[in-house]
Amino acid sequence: MTNTPYPSLSQAQTADALPIWLWRLGLGVLIGQFNLLLTTIGKQSGLPRRSSVPYFFVNGKIYALATPDEQWYQNALANPLATLQNAYETQSVSVRRVTDLKEMADVFAHLRHNRPTTAAIYLARAGVQRFPDDLEAAAARLHLVAFEPTTAQTPPPLEADLSWLTVIGVLLVGWLFRRKPRRKARRVLR
Repeated sequence: MTNTPYPSLSQAQTADALPIWLWRLGLGVLIGQFNLLLTTIGKQSGLPRRSSVPYFFVNGKIYALATPDEQWYQNALANPLATLQNAYETQSVSVRRVTDLKEMADVFAHLRHNRPTTAAIYLARAGVQRFPDDLEAAAARLHLVAFEPTTAQTPPPLEADLSWLTVIGVLLVGWLFRRKPRRKARRVLR
């Protein structure tokens, strides 16, 4: 078994499944606070593909960190038009890899201030020892992505088609807590 800095594809697919199911259950408002749901077009199949992607805002723009072998990233490089869903909105976007060094430095400076652990791990894996001095040399290994609004036709968003199960689950839990336990009749021993 090799030790790689990135999760294997099977680990990524397993990690992706739970947030997508929770989104389908109507819990997108909760999940969407931390992860966005990105619908891309598969680069080989041409079919809609959905992924849960951690994201962050910098100066009103939405950004995400990617690894080169992530399926959503490969799909977005092949076809940059995607649909983004988070807790606040559903939006048609164009996915763009950030290559401008000034924009990259600004985003990583913001990330280092607001999410220092995430920034430190990601930058270290890319070989950045001293920020911002090593940024230019490591730019090819940094896969920073920006999501820019577009009016072009993008894949359909994921609907909360299983939200009725959430309603039934809440009602069932409420019913279970409301039920009064039966009291056992006490036997009086004489």
